[in-house]
Amino acid sequence: EDGPHLREVEDLALDRVARSQLLRELGRAETPESAHALLLELGYWDRSLDPYPQRLRLPTTPPDLELPELPEEERADLTHLPAFAIDDEGNQDPDDALSLDGDCLWVHVADAAALVPPDSAADLEACARGATLYLPEGAAPMLPWEAARRLGLGLAEISPALSFGLHLDAAGAVASLEVVPSWVRVTRLTYEEADARLDEEPLRGLYHLAQKHRTRREERGAITLDLPEVRIQARGDEVTIRPLLPLRSRELVTEAMLRVGEAVAHYATELGIPIPFTMQDPPETDERPADLAGMYGLRRQFRPSQQSSMPGYHAGLGLDAYVQATSPLRRYLDLVVHQQLRAHIRGEELLGAQDMLERIGATAAVAGSVRYAERLARKHWTLVYLEQRPDWRGEGILVERRWRGSTVLIPELD
Repeated sequence: EDGPHLREVEDLALDRVARSQLLRELGRAETPESAHALLLELGYWDRSLDPYPQRLRLPTTPPDLELPELPEEERADLTHLPAFAIDDEGNQDPDDALSLDGDCLWVHVADAAALVPPDSAADLEACARGATLYLPEGAAPMLPWEAARRLGLGLAEISPALSFGLHLDAAGAVASLEVVPSWVRVTRLTYEEADARLDEEPLRGLYHLAQKHRTRREERGAITLDLPEVRIQARGDEVTIRPLLPLRSRELVTEAMLRVGEAVAHYATELGIPIPFTMQDPPETDERPADLAGMYGLRRQFRPSQQSSMPGYHAGLGLDAYVQATSPLRRYLDLVVHQQLRAHIRGEELLGAQDMLERIGATAAVAGSVRYAERLARKHWTLVYLEQRPDWRGEGILVERRWRGSTVLIPELD
C-alpha cells in the first residue's frame, strides 16, 4: 500500500522529476542518488536494478519493427573460402569474419544495409539509438533482434555478407579494394579457441598480416596503450568480473578491422562517395610511457575521436584516413557506410554531404549518452560485486596524485 507514495521517489531516482515531497518531509536531499538509496533501504528496489539507462532516456528493449526480405541481387559465392568469426564467448551478434585467399585478405561483414535502407523505419530508429547499448545485464540492440538472427555470420550454414577484398602487394599494403555482396560459410571461434589455432593456416597467415599492419601503424605514430580490460556480466544480482587476456587473436581481429577502415576511407575518397570519416587529433605530448601510471596519464590527454564528412588523420591509430565500417549491426554510422557502398555498387542515388552531416550530428549526441550509460552501469555492477564480497582484496596502483585526492587503478576490476 505504500507503492503509490513511493512512485514519486522512484520517478526522482530515474530522473523523471526534479522534486519529491516525501524526501523533503524526511529531510533527505532531493536527488536521484538520495532517492535510489531510500528505495534500496526500504527494499522497494534491489541492487539488481540499474537506473542509468532510464535516467538517460535510453531504450532497453529491441526495436519492435519488421524487416523486409533480402533483395534479389547477384551475390559472389565465397563459400569455398574458410571464414572465421572470432568473438568473445557468448556473443549474440557476430558481424564480421575473416578469410585469406592467396594475396587477398577478405573481411566479411553482416549485410545490414540490405535489410535497412536509408530512411526506412528501422533506419530512423537506429539513428535515434545511435548504437547498441551493451550493459552487464544484457544488450539493447540498435536494430530488431531479427537482423542479428538473419544476418549474424555463422548463425546459419550460409550467411549473406558485404565482403571487402583487400588485394595486398608484396609489402603487405593494400593495392586495391573490392566490395561485393556475397554468400559466405562461417565458422565461429572464441578468442581463446582462435589463439590456440594460430599455428594453423589460414589463421597463421592472418596473424602474420596483423603483425605487419601493426608495425606499419606504429611507424606512422600510432599510440598503443596496454591498460587492463575486464568483462562484467550480471545475471539477477549475481555479478562476475573476468579479465580480458591480451591474446594474439585479439590483435589479429583488431588489425584486420583497421585495415578495412583505412581501405574503405581511401576507396570512398577516390570515388567521391560521401561517408562519415573518423579522425582524432594527437595528444599534446610526444612521451610514450611503458608503465601503467604513465599510460593512464597519456590516455587522459587523448582528444576524443570525432566524425566528419571529410577524411583526416587519426592520431591514435596512426592512419591518415579511417572510417568505421565493420559493425553495422551495432553502430549506426557503420550502417550508413554500408548503405552508401551498396548504393554505389547498385548504381543507385547516394546520400549527399548534407545528409551525411545530419546523420553525424544526430548520432553524436545519443552515442555519447550510450557510452556514458555503459560506463555508469559498469561502475554500478562493480560496486554490487564488491558489496557481495566484503572481504575482497586486490592490488591497487597509484596512477594520478592530486592535492585533494588521488586515483588508484585496480587492474583486476579495470
